[in-house]
Amino acid sequence: MELATDHRLPHHATQARLHSMRQTFTVILLIGSGSLAGGQAPAGERASFVTVLGRDTVAIESFVRTATRVEGDIVIRVPATVRQRYAVDRTGDGRFAKSLVELTPLGTDDIPARKVSLVVDRDSVRITMDSAGQQRRETRSVSPNAVPLFVTGFNESFGLYEALGLHEFFLAQPSGMNDAPHDTLEIKSIAIATGRSGTRRLVHRSSHEVDVDFFKIAWTHLTLDDSARILSADARETTEKTESRRTAYIDVGRAAKPFASRDRSGRGIGSASPDQVVTASLGSARVRIAYGSPRRRGRDILGQVVPYGQVWRTGANSATEIAIDHDVMIGNASVPAGAYSLWTIPQQDTVTLVINRQAGQWGTEYHKEQDLARVAMRTATAPTRREDFAISIEGPDRARELRIAWDTFVWSVPIVVK
Repeated sequence: MELATDHRLPHHATQARLHSMRQTFTVILLIGSGSLAGGQAPAGERASFVTVLGRDTVAIESFVRTATRVEGDIVIRVPATVRQRYAVDRTGDGRFAKSLVELTPLGTDDIPARKVSLVVDRDSVRITMDSAGQQRRETRSVSPNAVPLFVTGFNESFGLYEALGLHEFFLAQPSGMNDAPHDTLEIKSIAIATGRSGTRRLVHRSSHEVDVDFFKIAWTHLTLDDSARILSADARETTEKTESRRTAYIDVGRAAKPFASRDRSGRGIGSASPDQVVTASLGSARVRIAYGSPRRRGRDILGQVVPYGQVWRTGANSATEIAIDHDVMIGNASVPAGAYSLWTIPQQDTVTLVINRQAGQWGTEYHKEQDLARVAMRTATAPTRREDFAISIEGPDRARELRIAWDTFVWSVPIVVK
């Protein structure tokens, strides 16, 4: 079985989804379009991308590019509003020359301001980082053909957004991608926020479709026009579950102000999937369950956010973990005292709970050979939709059950002390 975060999805969007996204983008354009005071971008090719997680706007990027330079302005709203501006220059023959990233927290005091500059000199890069009143300098080796990339996000949501303006800067080059369908390109990359080198894979699905790997566990699907401009980015198969769409140029600074105001008044988005801990008694035994709690955000969950027929992490962030201090029975499975990770495999009519011996890992790391047991769960449908994913221990002492609920689904299995 594959993880739910690893599956390959057909590259298309339904008309209903597009209609919903258009409504969101229309609101954002009214807030921050270039028609507002201060909304004019520098001369050059310019556009914006609005990124949504369900019904919530979680990022906006605006950029302007010429043949040798791209400047971007990004606002991230998870867990609080942070503005990040970047500039990247390349030489006349398309090689990365230098970059600057400036991070300014607007809706939080928990993320420090930071400035990072990179300057490439043949096969090395000079890195200067300024943060919290301290400066650090270092030099690292780098491939002369390294492509600059900017992955951003904070805490458990690192990777929430990747600068599409930079992707377009590369793809718009004549050498960006081969014209042959299904051509796979492995590129040397350099992160402009850290100076670290790596490799990335791009797959040319067709003349208008390019897939970009997401931490080597999933794919973000890019849709391009005839000039290699990015029209949309579908990251719903990744752990971030986002969608991005190109719009007219938006004044990011102006758009960020109400976002930051909401953060400061306690009405911001906050964590995408807050960590939760549940404790309960089973007679003389104690049970502790730790999990990340994603929100529905207007989405259909089963068959969409949670695919059928695949191992699902059953939560978010770190792998969902259950710790017990006595031997117990979960369904018909004997579970010795200890810590385990919990996974599920939903089908349209049934659900299987997977109890795995590995614990403490990230929620994308599942190893079938570590399974202790798989047990069937009871399924039911709630009368109303639940916004927050939840795991709980319910029922009287002699009839306790482990319950998993989200949207309209409720799954349960008995849990008793042996």
